[in-house]
Amino acid sequence: MEILTPNAAALEITEFILPYIGMVVIVVMGFMLRDFAMKWGKGIAFQWNKQFQEGDHVLIDGERALIVKIGMTQTVFGVTKTGGDLDGDYVWRYVPNERIDFLKLEKIIFDHTPLNNTTRIKNNSSRIEEIQNGKSQGPD
Repeated sequence: MEILTPNAAALEITEFILPYIGMVVIVVMGFMLRDFAMKWGKGIAFQWNKQFQEGDHVLIDGERALIVKIGMTQTVFGVTKTGGDLDGDYVWRYVPNERIDFLKLEKIIFDHTPLNNTTRIKNNSSRIEEIQNGKSQGPD
């Protein structure tokens, strides 16, 4: 039996372990690549979905929102908060695209509530009052 020097023992151990370390690294990299490819694929699928575009008004889990940006890995929704400490604050909600399938996402087609038309309603009301009182004689 031959007695190995420390350098020779280290070399033999390295030759034995290195292929296994290489396989573990390849498997880990494969899982990381698979996750990235899934996220990227979901992003492309959501971007190509013509039912939802940037600038659309939507309901996300029952809350009014605006689609600000559809990215490759995440989508940004603009939400005006109601109630609580953030009442009236406009915030951006970042949603990973692989989670979009699990959200209740609805597109607002027609908004019959005057919430978004408050300024127009006030302007029209004052204009009607002016016409009724005879202050204005024609269209501006």
